[in-house]
Amino acid sequence: MTFSEGIRMRASVRRTVRRSAVLATATAAFAALAAVPAHAATPAGLCGSGYTEIDARNLSNSTTALARVHLLHNAATGYNCVVTLHTAATAGFPLPTGAWLTPQGSTTRKDQDVYGSYAGPVRAYAAGRCVSWGGMIEAGVGTYAYTSPWEHCG
Repeated sequence: MTFSEGIRMRASVRRTVRRSAVLATATAAFAALAAVPAHAATPAGLCGSGYTEIDARNLSNSTTALARVHLLHNAATGYNCVVTLHTAATAGFPLPTGAWLTPQGSTTRKDQDVYGSYAGPVRAYAAGRCVSWGGMIEAGVGTYAYTSPWEHCG
């Protein structure tokens, strides 16, 4: 191998290594994007067949909605369901997130952990009773929460 052939070979190897590094970085970036939920989850889809939304509240800081808490009811079964969905501002970020539901005269059912898209569904039988429901998200330097009074009786 001549001196100039060696130089050309090293330059070719460097280009191949650079291309491989660029491709690896791009592949990692696309994989990270794929891990962010497209927010295909809906409250009714999470709670299940027969549930319809009866109430919802935003969890917001002073400028941005961070999550939305949804209360759903299934008239055929008498069950209520609560889910807390991250908004586009927080979707894909693992944050402490919770959802809870308390039928009057019963214990509170809760799902609270670190989630990247939603907490819940939390279901409880509530036919003929009022419910207290709510959710939370911890983002930045604050915890944003909502707990309803006793309502949606029946």
